[in-house]
Amino acid sequence: MTHLTLQAVTKRFNAAYAVDHVDLAVPDGKLVCFLGPSGCGKTTLLRIIAGLETATSGTVAFAGRDLTHVPANQRDFGMVFQSLALFPHMTVAQNIAYPLRLRRVAKHAQAARVAELLDLIQLPHMADRPVSRLSGGQRQRVAIARAIASSPKLLLLDEPLSALDAKLREAMQVEIRLLQQRLGITTIMVTHDQREAMTMADEIVVMEKGRIAQVGKPLDIYRNPVSEFVADFIGLGNILPVTLDGTDRIGLPGGQRIVVDSAPRATGATGASGDVRLLIRPEDVSMRAVMANPGPNVLAGKVAFIRDVGSSLEATIDCAGFTLTAATTPRETPDLRIGMPIFAELPPHACKLIAARTAH
Repeated sequence: MTHLTLQAVTKRFNAAYAVDHVDLAVPDGKLVCFLGPSGCGKTTLLRIIAGLETATSGTVAFAGRDLTHVPANQRDFGMVFQSLALFPHMTVAQNIAYPLRLRRVAKHAQAARVAELLDLIQLPHMADRPVSRLSGGQRQRVAIARAIASSPKLLLLDEPLSALDAKLREAMQVEIRLLQQRLGITTIMVTHDQREAMTMADEIVVMEKGRIAQVGKPLDIYRNPVSEFVADFIGLGNILPVTLDGTDRIGLPGGQRIVVDSAPRATGATGASGDVRLLIRPEDVSMRAVMANPGPNVLAGKVAFIRDVGSSLEATIDCAGFTLTAATTPRETPDLRIGMPIFAELPPHACKLIAARTAH
């Protein structure tokens, strides 16, 4: 069942389009991430859904009700801002109770709801502590508890983890995801961090220049991006210009031809190198120091750089006319070193042909 629907939503500031004719359906009970670089329109779109911005044109509907011109305080949505916007002069309990007080909920009902939420965010012993004395992760939890205090039908999160350090940020990603699943509340989260989106989302909406570039499950978008922009933004990838001749082989920048499983005609390419790219993820590139019978998809190269992060290695391989990045582990390639000759194999099933980046 789809609860939130956007139809041709557009936001224009003078002649510039911040959001450009967006159509979207958000399923009930799912966590959806708006993902994209700064300035792509994701926060503006979230604010239009919240009622904090008015769309220039288009409609926003929830559960069949047109909310396009309904004020924010009448939409029954909860929101967590990037700054969290907690009241520093109030205690944890007072912050959580604030939206209930605005709705004139009885004091005994407020106390019961606050106690329930404090248990939910695992801070029952901090009810009377000023929020100014909380850690970043604790403040984050309080902000979420306040946003859901009045049992909103939709939860909106605007880059809520951007101010946290890396380790706490990853821990909070899991906490928020588990909390959202426990509550079953439909949630939309804005982020520019593809790892965060991959970790948390049921569905990712990739945005580019005010438009939706692709919508899908995280792994589907990672494995089958529709364009060079999406492939480049979601995870690491080797993206190479290629030439097509109508066969199952493509030409690489160095002149070598390799076999791919994806049909060139599926990309809509004409055969010129300007309109199609080859994508292969680093983890799909196999490295061998010795290869007895190299096939058509085996490239000879030399290790130019190694990024060692302990549990994994990333090797940059200089091939004829281009470079490749390959991901491996110390156990798989124990003797890997800079300058050594290497064979890189590109499995045909892992080679994806995608549309080249276009200007618009």
